[in-house]
Amino acid sequence: MVTNTPSVEKSLHDLDVKGQDIEHREDNPDATGSSPPDSVSVDLEYKDENEEPVLHRRTYFALLALFLLNYTQVVALNGPPSVLTYLGKDVDGVADQTWVPNALSLVQAVGGPVISFASDTFQARKTLLVATCTVSFIGAAIAPGAKDIYRVIVAQILIGVGFAAVPLAYAIPSEILPRKWRPLAQSLMNVAASLGAASAPLIAGALTEKSTHSGWRNFYWIQMAMWGLTVIGLLVGYRPPKRHSGLDHLSLWQKIGRLDLPGMALLSGGVTLLLVGLSLGDNPWPWTSARVMSTLVIGIALLIAFGLYEWKGTKVGILHHDLFERRTFPLCVALMFCEGVMLFSIILFYPAVTEALFETDPFLSAARQITFWLCSGAATVVYGFWSSKRRTIRSPLIVGFTIFAAGLVGMATIQPGQSTNAIVFDGLAGIGFAAPLILLIAGVQLSTPHHLIATATAVLTSSRAVAASVFTAIYSATVNSATSVKLPKHVAAAAIAAGLPPQYVTEFVGDLLSENSTALESIPGVTPAIIQAGAGGVLQGLADSFRLVYIIAAPFGVLACVLAYFLDDLTKLMNYRVDAPVEELHARHKAEETTA
Repeated sequence: MVTNTPSVEKSLHDLDVKGQDIEHREDNPDATGSSPPDSVSVDLEYKDENEEPVLHRRTYFALLALFLLNYTQVVALNGPPSVLTYLGKDVDGVADQTWVPNALSLVQAVGGPVISFASDTFQARKTLLVATCTVSFIGAAIAPGAKDIYRVIVAQILIGVGFAAVPLAYAIPSEILPRKWRPLAQSLMNVAASLGAASAPLIAGALTEKSTHSGWRNFYWIQMAMWGLTVIGLLVGYRPPKRHSGLDHLSLWQKIGRLDLPGMALLSGGVTLLLVGLSLGDNPWPWTSARVMSTLVIGIALLIAFGLYEWKGTKVGILHHDLFERRTFPLCVALMFCEGVMLFSIILFYPAVTEALFETDPFLSAARQITFWLCSGAATVVYGFWSSKRRTIRSPLIVGFTIFAAGLVGMATIQPGQSTNAIVFDGLAGIGFAAPLILLIAGVQLSTPHHLIATATAVLTSSRAVAASVFTAIYSATVNSATSVKLPKHVAAAAIAAGLPPQYVTEFVGDLLSENSTALESIPGVTPAIIQAGAGGVLQGLADSFRLVYIIAAPFGVLACVLAYFLDDLTKLMNYRVDAPVEELHARHKAEETTA
């Protein structure tokens, strides 16, 4: 069927022409009464909901380019944090080294919705992807020559621009494939992300183990090459036909005026101040200091103003009111928040648990962390196939969150010496994590209008970024508070049980925790066995402190299962319609008849 419809939100007329399966959308003047374009423009859409289309190499090349994009983005995210300690020492910036990963995440949280809203408004996906990845290429080239931490931070800010395009990397695979296959499309992208998350720490760890000075610098050179290859891949592999937004006849300034500029300003300012405030708490200023409190309060106030403006001030802003036509969208945003709370308990604190209790070698420590990502990469294909085959996201999502929560409960039971248990529970959490990311993205993209697909995806990923920042601060404060109490307590109890005279306990604990071996040996009655027992007390105190992180995170898995139960039935929406194909598509049985 060939159908001519407007490129604005509602169709005005349909024309049926026998023998075709492509919908062409005419570009008509928008509702403001602006002058129409001189000629009629059309957008490709595959409209047949019941017949599977035949895909060709142009679509597969586009998917390959997007696969590489996802891989590169996650390598950029996961590589530097894995060698952060060595990087900070090398450029004499230990005090500020946390801003290396934070800078990238901050740009992503702030820039993601802005880039995505612009992409939906102007239908300029490829242009924005190539531009943002080029900026990341420049950033990766700047980092290796750093002589201080600030140059690395600036480089990370530039790299973050490319990472801010993550919503587009999720949205495009879904819009160029049939709606029914969206979970499978997201599982393919998640395989790329899992491979990136698994390989980045290994590459960075191996290079740094060889040389603590040049290792991390060489990693940035590798990253630069990958961003360059990604730009080339997008230019060559992703070749979408021109799509029209209904704004093509407007001037540049008129187009910019169609952006939600007040919403963007409030959101950017609010998220920036909130995340900066959370990062500054206890690093270096106390939470109660004026610097931290004022930053947090102003940030929260701006976010409240953003919410009120999007609710009452406009209906077509970043939080476009059409996004809320179904309850699935707000539920998925809430579920992604839960996923972020759970995920970052693993991403940030499993490496800390590993290094504190089981392994200090940088490469071997990184190798232990890939279990989560390998299990996730394998399981994501199962969840994607299950969801697409059964045309549902609810059941696999509940199963995934249940397994994820079970993995976190297991991590909360880890004791010193249980190295294998930690790896097993980490892998179990990875199997569970494979479901939420791909299915929540697919759910949001299925339940919202196509002209808002990138914006909806960006709101979803921003929910995770906020959850990560808020609960990273909560987790860190919890662990720091617990270690200040539990370490002295366990060291003292272990030393006394090993035979240390009680009058020397305070001195012994202070010297052991400060790693003053000379002072330790001078304490009357101290023996190697007592010192060993005290070291065991340190491990127990650390284990008991870290388990609090997982005790906090695991209940969010239970909450997520309850919320997932109320998701809409998306069966009818998971059909063979393709919203933005990169090529002209035809139904499989008609293509077979043509070639017969």
